[in-house]
Amino acid sequence: MNFKDRGNKKWTAMMLIEHRKRLKELKEHEDDRLKPILDDQEKAIINSRLQQALQSNLNVVIKYYEDKRFKTTAGIINKIDINKKVICINGIKISIENFLELKLE
Repeated sequence: MNFKDRGNKKWTAMMLIEHRKRLKELKEHEDDRLKPILDDQEKAIINSRLQQALQSNLNVVIKYYEDKRFKTTAGIINKIDINKKVICINGIKISIENFLELKLE
């Protein structure tokens, strides 16, 4: 006997609209990540590299957390707002509190 499984297709006729909506929501949030907590030593390393990059006008690679995702951007830091704790790089505003890693190039 040759049996082919059709996955969710065979069950959708018996599902309520609410079930389909919830399954769709679960699928959308499947890749969500929790924000990691950095210890004081990692924060100090990021801070010293940030100061070095600003003084020497160096290229940086920043890994940061935004919208439940890990994102990466690279370039020269254009502006830093100490009051709001935000930097501007490549037209993107990133909160310093969301930094996960900062590398100098």
